[in-house]
Amino acid sequence: MQIRSLTIGLFLAVAAAQAAADHRVYTLYTFHSPPYQYANETPNGPEVAGETADTIRCAMEQAGAHTQIRLVPQNRALYSLKRNLVDGYFAVDRSPELDQSAWASHPVALEKWHWFYTGEQPVPENARIGVVGGSNEELWLRQQGLEAFVAVGSASQLPALLKRKRIDLALLDERVMSGLRENQPELHQGIQHTFLRYAPLHLYLNPQFVTRHPDFMNRFNLSLPACMGSQTQLSGEEHQQVTRIAGELARSLAGEVDLQRALHQGSHYNTVTDILTQDTVWQALAPASMTPLARQILELPASRALANWQSKQTPLVTEILLIDSQGALSAMSQLSSDYWQGDEAKFQDLVEETSQGLTRKQDFWVSPIRYDASTSRFQVIVSFPLPLDEPNNGVEGVLSIGLAIEEALKGASD
Repeated sequence: MQIRSLTIGLFLAVAAAQAAADHRVYTLYTFHSPPYQYANETPNGPEVAGETADTIRCAMEQAGAHTQIRLVPQNRALYSLKRNLVDGYFAVDRSPELDQSAWASHPVALEKWHWFYTGEQPVPENARIGVVGGSNEELWLRQQGLEAFVAVGSASQLPALLKRKRIDLALLDERVMSGLRENQPELHQGIQHTFLRYAPLHLYLNPQFVTRHPDFMNRFNLSLPACMGSQTQLSGEEHQQVTRIAGELARSLAGEVDLQRALHQGSHYNTVTDILTQDTVWQALAPASMTPLARQILELPASRALANWQSKQTPLVTEILLIDSQGALSAMSQLSSDYWQGDEAKFQDLVEETSQGLTRKQDFWVSPIRYDASTSRFQVIVSFPLPLDEPNNGVEGVLSIGLAIEEALKGASD
């Protein structure tokens, strides 16, 4: 992990140095949507603050750019971006229309959209739906072939419309609604909610910017994971649901596949140096092609058994890895980007090497939400020490299960 982080850090440092000669301040538009972006008074005057604004500034600076962010109405921001009057616009849901006229980054924010309602949840196709006018939610509804019954000027109007039965459903980011609930808790009594989707919001850059700076988007995307920080953490309720589902899946898998036996079927190397040598070649080729070792592991009976079991859990399970006591792959359901997993949190935070061998630190480990650019989906990784149900014995390896987070949270409600 340290080697990988150092490599990315050196790449970004060199890129920033190359861009240092360009002192222009680039202008980005966004819209009022606390806690993600909002106006904040400072001794130097008003500035745009919030989680997404901070993420944008961080990633832009890491990529070698100075940034000025302004709050404007969404329609004006779209107009300005399409006509190259502004360098970029965030935080906006992906749209085919914008994709024709601008370049989208990886997600800069991850909203959690919920349906809000009173009583029994109505079917959206037959419901009167309320949204904020011009919002990402309204645009997404249209893409689904649904029209909002009411488009209000402010999110604060939606709870009152629900309580007065003027609308049946409100579509809104869960954290935005939580902020409203803190200000007027009595107005929100009786309002229930159900998770709908994670909404990845992007930075769009105009084509002229991309033409002048052809490597910028790649540098920006590389910087995003570190700059997003706690935005990708699961809530307490989500953490409980994910660990419950992953635990059930792990026990189901262990009932069909002899995981301890599978740990000893793969190739084993005497030293970490040998493992790292294999890992270097593996990473250089994946995912476009495989090393002989990768092909050998995928053809093992254990890997085939993992792939067969995963196919029964589609689309919930995204990958399964079996990791031996040295942190190397013993089996996998599909090609992994790395052979050596021993430097990653799913291994290091779960087990440790002692004089008695490998021992467990905890009974499971859950990753933050991660964006997979190759599939444009979000997932979490849940890892368990092996054997699963023998906490007093030594650890032989680690089972790592990838879950599509939206599938894992479907049906979650208060």
